[in-house]
Amino acid sequence: MAASFFYDDSLWPMLVCRFEGQMSDEDYEEYLLQGEFYLRRGEPYVSVLDTMRLTLPTARQRQRLFQWLRQYERPMRELVVGCAFIVTSPLIRLTMSTVFHVMPMPTPYVAVQDMARAVTWAADRMRDVGHAEAAAGILERFHL
Repeated sequence: MAASFFYDDSLWPMLVCRFEGQMSDEDYEEYLLQGEFYLRRGEPYVSVLDTMRLTLPTARQRQRLFQWLRQYERPMRELVVGCAFIVTSPLIRLTMSTVFHVMPMPTPYVAVQDMARAVTWAADRMRDVGHAEAAAGILERFHL
């Protein structure tokens, strides 16, 4: 199956990224490059990362993620008000826990099992930082 990822910023300041399949190293670099683009916007936002259809990243990709998190730790801490991970795979959950044990997330985060919980958590974070109107609109869009 061809790997893919898709960023959706149509609900900004909520950014949704959906993954599918095993990502090639080239796809993974493109994913990180686009993540950098959103940080460079310089605007606070909340992320929802949907890993329900993601295959376990390779060791090389996990190492690359460590490097990327170290490089962008400060802007993430300043701009990403929260990150909700949708995780249904026990293996992905274990890998995520291991990665964040070695390199702690610089932002508040939660791992949930469905989009409704992720969006609700993300909207709460947005509300906490003064984006109450955007949070209400997102909840309405998801019928929550």
